[in-house]
Amino acid sequence: MIKQIKKIKDITVFKDFYWNSSIPEFKKYNAFYGWNASGKTTITRIFSALEKGEIGKLKMADNSECVWRDDNDQELLLKKNKIPDLFKNRIRVFNEDFVKENLNWEEGTASKIMILGEEQIEKKKKLDKILRGLEKKEKNKSLTEKDKDKKEKDKKRFLEKIRAEVIDNLRAVADVTPKSGRATDYKNYTVVDVENILKEVKSPSSDLEEKITHLRKALQDKEAKSIINEKTIDLGWFEDVNNKVNKISKTIIPKEGLKLSELQVGEELKEWLRVGYEIHKDKETPITCEFCKNIISEERLKELAQYFNEILRNLYNNIDQVIEIVSRNKLPELGLQKELFYSEFHNEYLELIDSFNSTVNTIRKELDNLKDKLAEKKNNPSQEIAFDLNTIIKTKKELEDIVSKINELIRKNNEKTNLFKDKRQESAHKLEEAIISKYKPDYDEKEKELSEIQNDINLLSTEIQKLIESQRELEQKLKQHHFAAEEFNKLLKSFMGRSEIVLETVDEGYKIKRNGEIASNLSEGERNAIAFIFFLTKLKEDNYDAQNGVIVIDDPISSFDSQYLYGAFGFIKEKVKEINPKQVFIFTHNFPFFRLIRDWMRYEKNNFSFYMIKSKFRSNERYSVIEELDKLLKEHNSEYTYLFKLVFYRSKTSESDLEKDYIFPNAIRKLLENYLSFKVPTGGISIHRKFETLCEDYPEKCRPEMRTRIES
Repeated sequence: MIKQIKKIKDITVFKDFYWNSSIPEFKKYNAFYGWNASGKTTITRIFSALEKGEIGKLKMADNSECVWRDDNDQELLLKKNKIPDLFKNRIRVFNEDFVKENLNWEEGTASKIMILGEEQIEKKKKLDKILRGLEKKEKNKSLTEKDKDKKEKDKKRFLEKIRAEVIDNLRAVADVTPKSGRATDYKNYTVVDVENILKEVKSPSSDLEEKITHLRKALQDKEAKSIINEKTIDLGWFEDVNNKVNKISKTIIPKEGLKLSELQVGEELKEWLRVGYEIHKDKETPITCEFCKNIISEERLKELAQYFNEILRNLYNNIDQVIEIVSRNKLPELGLQKELFYSEFHNEYLELIDSFNSTVNTIRKELDNLKDKLAEKKNNPSQEIAFDLNTIIKTKKELEDIVSKINELIRKNNEKTNLFKDKRQESAHKLEEAIISKYKPDYDEKEKELSEIQNDINLLSTEIQKLIESQRELEQKLKQHHFAAEEFNKLLKSFMGRSEIVLETVDEGYKIKRNGEIASNLSEGERNAIAFIFFLTKLKEDNYDAQNGVIVIDDPISSFDSQYLYGAFGFIKEKVKEINPKQVFIFTHNFPFFRLIRDWMRYEKNNFSFYMIKSKFRSNERYSVIEELDKLLKEHNSEYTYLFKLVFYRSKTSESDLEKDYIFPNAIRKLLENYLSFKVPTGGISIHRKFETLCEDYPEKCRPEMRTRIES
């Protein structure tokens, strides 16, 4: 069921109409009252467009649009779009276009009306079942296509989000063409580029964010760095230290040597004494002390020689040599600043250099500890002291491994320098892939959903095609049915009260005849009667789904005499009762006819709505609107009270407003007609003669100049 015409933009007299909250929704029975040229036919042509699936005579510009709402959803009618076939076989519209399309007055012909014969009933039932199934399938397909369209829009928003992230990360990389191969640079990256990558990329790895961070840093450098020489460290001297420390550890001092106390020298002077002995021991006697210039006796030299024997002297020499080697050889320094490396390598280099410095400090502490132990051994050579160099040996190996890793990093850095442009492109492409790969699972899920929906659509399309083929086959078989001339002639005779005008069946449809001859001189009233009965007869056609149908009738009594007004109303009422469509829309400018329609619909269990179509004027342009029916037209049986209200309120203001005054010439004319109809009830005379009669009765109020203005 159609609920609203929510919007009509730039369609003939409807310029910018919006359905507001004061307008009731359409019900089963709907009546529209509007003066001529107010826009009634435009509304019926909108219904015709829905009926036929084409614009037809509905005048639409490129920017024209019509939005309506039914039970299911909101639909849009545009000139450039295909009209939805939701109302196929469900709408029948009677208006001037229907008459021109079906009846040729000059040639006296009419198109076919197809009503089934009794022998075709079973085939018709089967066809009806197929048509219902077809409608259901097409409705399901339409809903599924809408669901697909919604998911495709969601997918597009999803791809646009990824695209924005790629551009944010890579817009500055102007010297690289994207991996996707479509865009020329990352500033002009598109959703197609995103999808090209998504189709190829694998699901993200667990270290993806870490990888993205690394690649971002790799792209921060826009110029190549200088080549860095690989580093070496010299710790070969430590082998000599190790050998000598082993000798020192294995040196055994004889117990028979003099004690230091016997030399009458304190512990703190022992080293001074040893050095002094080494200086003087090989000199020829008499030996003069280099320090005090006194003579050193042979007995004193023997005492010193006994204490500082060859083993002890060698021990001291080895200790001195180790200390000298350790003190002379500095621990290595690399002298590399992180700025020499590309940004992507900074963190790794800083970690390695921290490990390097920490390891060097460990070796330094161990060597300082070794020197302390050697000094202790030297001061007390007979004391057993353990020298453990395993920590230094192990740490030395670790240091060499760290330097090896630093050199590996240097080689990577130099490789990027040698292949800077290629590596920059590689990093950009990897970052492009990494960013997009984050969304791979969601993309695959969306693609799966769309694929399943498309499969459903394909299946429905196949089923619909099969039903269409079955429909065509049955319709071909049902072409043997007879035409409805007899039905039409019966109704026309009942309506007009005479039978000289009839339809006669011919192959292409009907001939309209009067007393056996082609009726080429039909009056306007006869034409309208034929057209109206023709329409009512066509409502019984087999291709019209009456129970789910919509009937639209535009001014069926526009040229009828009053004697036909009640007949037309009666025919409409009975036909609607017989067919029982889902919805009825009746448009008229004739208030007596509207009153009959109004009073009938009021008895239909509150399932009715009444409307007015009005013309207004704004900025030198006429436009139309739909409104709820005025209360005076709802409650009164004459249009007179409504017209009187309009004119009365206008007479109370002296302001001149073309927009508001546009309707008043017509309103005053209709008010005068209504007034004269009961004030001068004489029949058979014109409105001008009635007005003159009124003026004769009231000469003091009908001055000549006023009469002239009104009559003109």
